[in-house]
Amino acid sequence: MELRQSEERYRLVVEFAPDAIFIHDGIRFVYANTEAVKLFGAQSPDALVGRDVLDFVPEDCRPSVAERIRQNIVHNLPVQLREQVYLRLDGGKIEVEVSAVPFLLNGSPGALAFLRDVGPRKAAERKLRESETKYRLLADNASDLISLFDVEQRLTYMSPSVTRLLGFSVAQALSRSIDETLTPESASRLLQALQDINESGPIDRNFLHTIELEMYCKDGSTVWVESMMRGLFDSTGQFRGYISVSRDISERRRAEEELRLSRQFNMLILEAIPDPVFVKDSSHRFVLVNDALCAMLGQPADAIIGKRDEDFVPREEAAVFVERDSLVLETGQADLFEECLTDAQGQVRTLVTRKGLFIDPRGSRYIVGVIRDVSEDKAKERQLRDSLLEKEVLLKEVHHRVKNNLQIISSLLFLQKDAISDPGVQDIFEESRNRIASMALIHEELYRSGDLARVDLKEYVERLAPKVVQSLRGYKSIGFSLNLAQCRVSVDKAIPFGLIINELLTNAVKHGLADRDAGNIRVTMVWEEATIRVVVEDDGAGLPEGFHPDAVKTLGMQLVVQLTRQLRGSLTFGSGAQGSVFRLSFPKDDPAD
Repeated sequence: MELRQSEERYRLVVEFAPDAIFIHDGIRFVYANTEAVKLFGAQSPDALVGRDVLDFVPEDCRPSVAERIRQNIVHNLPVQLREQVYLRLDGGKIEVEVSAVPFLLNGSPGALAFLRDVGPRKAAERKLRESETKYRLLADNASDLISLFDVEQRLTYMSPSVTRLLGFSVAQALSRSIDETLTPESASRLLQALQDINESGPIDRNFLHTIELEMYCKDGSTVWVESMMRGLFDSTGQFRGYISVSRDISERRRAEEELRLSRQFNMLILEAIPDPVFVKDSSHRFVLVNDALCAMLGQPADAIIGKRDEDFVPREEAAVFVERDSLVLETGQADLFEECLTDAQGQVRTLVTRKGLFIDPRGSRYIVGVIRDVSEDKAKERQLRDSLLEKEVLLKEVHHRVKNNLQIISSLLFLQKDAISDPGVQDIFEESRNRIASMALIHEELYRSGDLARVDLKEYVERLAPKVVQSLRGYKSIGFSLNLAQCRVSVDKAIPFGLIINELLTNAVKHGLADRDAGNIRVTMVWEEATIRVVVEDDGAGLPEGFHPDAVKTLGMQLVVQLTRQLRGSLTFGSGAQGSVFRLSFPKDDPAD
């Protein structure tokens, strides 16, 4: 009874053991417990009992398994625990830990084998190794510097990128303390940050601390890095240290410093500009102003930033500003506009504002404006305009009086002429009257014209020619034709020009048509390439043989020669098929003009 009870107890222990248990005779299985049936994918122990043991062993593993069986059966020795690969009934592989001890089967040698499925553990181990390998490769090949610290802030790992960043080998870097790795100021800040983290209570698994540090290089120089630090925790959640990922930001720091200096420089320039300058965002709010604008609005910069125009000026004026701002924002075109602004003292100022569009790298749109206060300029302009108007009226009056005085002189000569009986002397007086009349006509043209500095030669000749011909023709029937281009010249050129035309017309009437009762005079004037060309011709007898103006001693021809030189022009002459021809050309403007 005791034997049966003992056998029953051991049978239950074996049958329900968590490990697979086999008994074999060195060749075939003779027993398999419930766990063995599950392990090999059988429906019942009968599917395993009687099967050859080596049928469940992969081909390449059979020699080693046969040797272990021989140790059990032949040498009666136990086989130590080892890992082995077996085959399931469906051909799938399973990884097990197996051990065996000798076992008598009805007096014959056999073996009792114990198998434990270690497949899930081995898979987890492989996955862990793969993960470790992957992250090790990632850490070893990262361009950023990866460091591990224990709870005592001692370096336990540093990625190979330390050589590229600092010039130290990994071993050299790990042998250095924090004080040797960082500049004193950075080391102090790092240790203080770690102390604050530790003293703040239990460390949060998700905490992230970012800090900028200055690190020593092997050559004695330094680099700036941005370090992001997290806590390291084991599988139980116990805090084990820190992991730090550091990125070289030396270039960024230099760029930031250059940007800071550039902004400082730009602000100095902005404040040095005497004109008000502002920057507004797309909502028409001020984001930047200079001292000149603050002075104009009577507000400090802090009171202006973030506000709009309507907060400082009347609504109707602000509406104009916003309208011009919107035009710049919508079109992107620069705008130059004259505006009115009521300042803090209630004085209305006239402003000329130039606005342009600025788009930052993020696409935000801003209005940049420069204001020029032209209130004083406008007042001076009005004063100057009034003064010019007064001078213009005065100058017109001067021309009017000169014309009147010349006409008085002409009238006196006319009266004097009537008192002279000698026809030759009367002709001299008449010629002098015509010369004076030509000069008086210049002043009359200036008086009538809106331009007090220049005379229109076309209008001038159209009025001068009839007067000269009518005063000299007497009872002759003389016709004339004018073909004149419009051209304006200065007074300095108009007066000698008028005297020359007067003399040439006089010469045509008195000499060219002297022996005829009828004739024609033609005057043509063109303007080509800044040169004025005038032709005066008649259909009379023509010039006498050997004629030359320089050789003629009459006052009229001497005036023509001298006045042509005064105009810096040239005079040509000759006899055509139907009379005499004089051609005058001179520059429209002097080089000094």
